[in-house]
Amino acid sequence: MAIVQEKNSVEELTLFPPIRCDTHFKYNIKVAHDFFENEEITWIPLGEVIEEMKNGMNVETKYYSMEKTEIYYLSVSQIKEHGLIEKNQNYLSEEVTTLKRFHCLEPNMVLVTRSGTIGVAISTNHPSFDFKEKTYVASGFVIALKIKKGYSANTVANYINLFDVQKYLIAMASGACQKNIAQPTIKHLPVPETLLTGESKISELFNAYEDESRKILKEMENLKTKLTTLKMNISLSVKDAMGKHGN
Repeated sequence: MAIVQEKNSVEELTLFPPIRCDTHFKYNIKVAHDFFENEEITWIPLGEVIEEMKNGMNVETKYYSMEKTEIYYLSVSQIKEHGLIEKNQNYLSEEVTTLKRFHCLEPNMVLVTRSGTIGVAISTNHPSFDFKEKTYVASGFVIALKIKKGYSANTVANYINLFDVQKYLIAMASGACQKNIAQPTIKHLPVPETLLTGESKISELFNAYEDESRKILKEMENLKTKLTTLKMNISLSVKDAMGKHGN
């Protein structure tokens, strides 16, 4: 499939909606300037490799389940750069599948947070997804991108999570109290052509990053377990000391 190229300049980037001149925009686009102004890069819009784009579902609370089910309702707080987390996870009842607007996630998709915490992405190919045992539904503050066959959702997600790219998305966000990004911002997001055509060196760097991040997360989990054990032990020791003091 032919890839449409974009001009290589920040001036071209600012043609995409929303066009803004406020301090929020100017600060963040300035931070991202050097990356997007690189004259050695040929840019293409991300929309060239997106087959379908949808906002997640806004589900009425009557479809929430008080018990853990196989239908995971993914909010912004569950979507992290290094994988899904279950903290504050909501679950949906089976009845939600009867809604006409019901749509669940599939492999080789990219989820992008569009409100609150902006521009955090994860590929549904990530090991934290388990499509054999679970069904995933994206909430309304999440944009779901179905990536065209032949392109990597992992690469797209890793690119969006780059520091400079996230700054660009933050710059393009609108809203007074809570910033939001819309589908056109994602569709027109400039992406280096070499990245989408399978540059092996970049893929190796992304893979190394994912491997190392999983190791760090494992270490963090072990440290959290140690911290919990420490708290339990000190609580027991304090209660024991208080008991002896009372005697």
